[in-house]
Amino acid sequence: MTINQLTTKIQIQHNQELAAFRQDITRPPYQAGTPTTLNTARRSVRMNPVHSVEDASANLTIVADVQGLAWLTADKGLQGSCITLSIAGHRRTTGTRVPLPLGECDAWVEAILGRSWLHQVYRAGTPAQPDGKLDIASYRLFLDERNNPVAKPKSVVDDTLRYLDLS
Repeated sequence: MTINQLTTKIQIQHNQELAAFRQDITRPPYQAGTPTTLNTARRSVRMNPVHSVEDASANLTIVADVQGLAWLTADKGLQGSCITLSIAGHRRTTGTRVPLPLGECDAWVEAILGRSWLHQVYRAGTPAQPDGKLDIASYRLFLDERNNPVAKPKSVVDDTLRYLDLS
């Protein structure tokens, strides 16, 4: 299946869960406060385990950490936030880890964040194994103080970040 087909299948099967998860992770990590408190707020949001669309014997756990950019950098005046999405697969019967197809992970990110934000999403961590699978998939999206996607700020030091390219 193509990424677009996987994304569509995920959206059809998990529409309500995706909408609630997206709303929770895209609201700013703060409500009010000073610039110092605005950028140090942090929260984790967890989606209930969902069925893999490519591996009938696997469940996926999807977690998002949302934090102010100052949480990631020494620049305490940096405005905005960062969403880190992590996806892990587990066997339904045993709970043991199962490698994930990279294409399905990318499709989940698109289904969660929407196509319009994908141009600013970064894949983080170790590249996929030669068979195109990985143990845990991680992605980052940086948002400005108005909650618009932006490129990775220079003060965020992470050499493993690569733009997600689904074209």
